[in-house]
Amino acid sequence: MTSEQYSDHYGTELTLRLVGIADRGPLDDGHALGEFLRRMVAAVGMRIIAGPAIGSEDGPPQRAGYSAVVILAESHAAVHTYPGLGELFFNLFSCKPFAEETVFEQFREFVGDFTVLERTSVRRGENWPRAIERAVRHWHDVRLTPQVPSPRRPRSVPPRRTTGRAPRRS
Repeated sequence: MTSEQYSDHYGTELTLRLVGIADRGPLDDGHALGEFLRRMVAAVGMRIIAGPAIGSEDGPPQRAGYSAVVILAESHAAVHTYPGLGELFFNLFSCKPFAEETVFEQFREFVGDFTVLERTSVRRGENWPRAIERAVRHWHDVRLTPQVPSPRRPRSVPPRRTTGRAPRRS
């Protein structure tokens, strides 16, 4: 897909669940996972500004594996692996258009064959300003300008609730 196909929105979020992964070895290797994210991000033309941050968890196959995330100038990318199951989840959240096929090519190089069990692609920024100057002004006005709360009116004190009984005398 070319960037022209994305000209009517700001960016895309792609979420994948890959199963039946042929080569499970990289799923159980934190270093390989971090290098994969670096290659993936470069292949789709984005820039890492932080990471990769990589963590692992032990336990039964449905919990054991690695997670890795990179913060991008364009948003973020994350992958969560389950080597015992031969599965992974992937999320690329971007304000820059990218070719989905490039993502799949990178996964084929990383783990060989796989089946896409779940795929969600969401168009971001349908109503986002296209002109950068307008977007910067919008960001400044909405996000950076302190919002002054309107003056509060004095609250009226509700009447005391009574039980209908006469007050007790001591």
